[in-house]
Amino acid sequence: MFTQNINVIDRLQTPFTLMPNDLDEELTIIWNIGAISNVKVDGHEIEIGKNCILFVSEFYMKLEALSGTFRVIKFNKTFINPIDSLKNTGEYLMIFYGLHTVDHLPKIMLNEKEVIIFETLWQDLLLEITNINNPISEALTRNSFQRFLLLSQKNHAVTEFDIPIDFKDLRLIREFQYLVNTNFKDLMKVSDYASILKISPKKIAEVFGCCYNKKASELIADRRNLYAKRQLMHTDELIKNIAYELNFSDSQAFSHFFKKQNKMTPDEFRTNSKTG
Repeated sequence: MFTQNINVIDRLQTPFTLMPNDLDEELTIIWNIGAISNVKVDGHEIEIGKNCILFVSEFYMKLEALSGTFRVIKFNKTFINPIDSLKNTGEYLMIFYGLHTVDHLPKIMLNEKEVIIFETLWQDLLLEITNINNPISEALTRNSFQRFLLLSQKNHAVTEFDIPIDFKDLRLIREFQYLVNTNFKDLMKVSDYASILKISPKKIAEVFGCCYNKKASELIADRRNLYAKRQLMHTDELIKNIAYELNFSDSQAFSHFFKKQNKMTPDEFRTNSKTG
């Protein structure tokens, strides 16, 4: 069922493949309502149990589900709020923006009490979304979905880490990642993001050093690299234009960055992706 930039699928038949991209600002929620299943994320297989919910952002290139029973929500970020800003929209989307590696794919596992709450929200979504042309139903759909996201975020904050973490630090991680996602073409330094967040680069380094085995600067590089790989794989854009888009001084600087990240030149990567 589709309305105003949100698509709610009560049962999605497997196999299916999702390929997030940088063009449509779309995010995906996948809820396993069947038996324990395996999905592949960027070629890595992970196991997800019954009532496990995955939150898939544009930080991943490909998700494949070969078997199982899933509910899916695909939505454009603008559905949350017509004004796309960290204050008005990002508040609801923080769960999508933690450290993005396969091992840290944002997910939650619902307990018995939570299943009842989320099931009620799901049925509310299905009910209201059928009245596609009714502005009141659209508002109720948005309200139910916002609650779905906030309750997911609450669960995730409790279960994501094996070490104690201050809520402010968790919020910092997500806000940092959200900002990287929206500004990665123009802002390349941790200090740039620290300035926006009104904190010191040292504080960002401390938080990431406590929680992850990856530096904040590496997250920025990963996001820029992902965009470059998508452009090389799915478009015929000239390498010099990709370099320009990502604010490299010239093609040589971009090629040096890309080879450091991928162990091959942009030309080699494009050739391999089209012959593989």
